[in-house]
Amino acid sequence: MEPDSPIDNGRKAIRTETFPDGARIRVGWWRPSSETGQTAVLIHGRTEFLEKYAETIGELTARGFEVWSMDWRGQGLSARSLANRQKGHIDRFDTYLNDLAHFLTDIVPGTAPPVILAHSMGGHIVARAILENRITASRVVLTAPMFDLPLTGLGRVAAETIAKAAVTLGLGNLYAPGTGDYDPDRDRFDGNALTNDRTRFNALNAALRENPDLGLGGPTLGWVSAAFGSIKELRTVSSTPGVPTPVIVCTPLSDTVVSVTAQSDICQNAGWEQRRFENARHEILLETDSLRRDFWMAFEDFVA
Repeated sequence: MEPDSPIDNGRKAIRTETFPDGARIRVGWWRPSSETGQTAVLIHGRTEFLEKYAETIGELTARGFEVWSMDWRGQGLSARSLANRQKGHIDRFDTYLNDLAHFLTDIVPGTAPPVILAHSMGGHIVARAILENRITASRVVLTAPMFDLPLTGLGRVAAETIAKAAVTLGLGNLYAPGTGDYDPDRDRFDGNALTNDRTRFNALNAALRENPDLGLGGPTLGWVSAAFGSIKELRTVSSTPGVPTPVIVCTPLSDTVVSVTAQSDICQNAGWEQRRFENARHEILLETDSLRRDFWMAFEDFVA
């Protein structure tokens, strides 16, 4: 399916942009009610899409930020590369890095570096881009960044070996073991890894039921192999950080989607500030009101 039709009402615009390699990427823009000259760029995690962040975007514009965001290639309503659009696939994470640099340099307007708010996989990509001096930002806020996958020991060795071998054999487009197409009927609040807030959990699922084309299944073996390679790159570059951009990492301590330990390690290596959120699951921005209040206090203190 092609990305959605353009929308522009003067306060909100959603359109598609053709990126340098020809990929059609869905881009969103939101204008605050009172202009402050501040820009925030919202960078999604894996499987995510513009609609998921409606509440967050509203909170940013209420704080005077002009907000820009995009659906990563291969998810949301951006172009998907495989015949089965449910498969979460990428050839290498440098493709994401190139997309991010193009988005910030050639699409997001303005001369002053923006504040970047990035989640999970998006946090990983932004962290690498900052450390490798590919992008500039005035401040960077990372929530539950995917600095590593929650795999250790023989399980990690097996996952990395299988994924690498599959890519070598031309099987990188296959789903990673144990994953498949997105099935909304399997989403249950009880025991979910994303949030303690039932209302926000249900709202996310309602958005996916309303537009099933937003859904994304599991990652391919190619994505897994690319992720492991990029994790190694991040660990290497974090030990020799470049231009000192202020970065804060917001770590939900009950997260089981990405590695919590790796966030502490990278922060120590790069000299970044870390805020820990007790009882928070992976999606801090979809958490309970009290946890979200704590996050926005940290955000405002850091950005101010």
